[in-house]
Amino acid sequence: MPKLPCPHRHPGRATRAAREPDELEHCDGLMVLVLDPVTGAADTYGPYPAGRARAEADGRRQELDAEDLTDVTVALVRHHRPR
Repeated sequence: MPKLPCPHRHPGRATRAAREPDELEHCDGLMVLVLDPVTGAADTYGPYPAGRARAEADGRRQELDAEDLTDVTVALVRHHRPR
């Protein structure tokens, strides 16, 4: 997944991401997004901390691959709490 800057990150806010180089952690959490291009269905799960989100996404990808649903997309999406 490409590392993109987080446009909603408050510059003065101390987060765990400030101590780690991973750009995905610069937001309030991550959602796992699952998109099925055949049915048009979309589901999200979370928000999770970055490590848990990656594990959840990997688990869902493995489940889908086991069912031969390789065309279904599993992605991580930044979550921002309302300000």
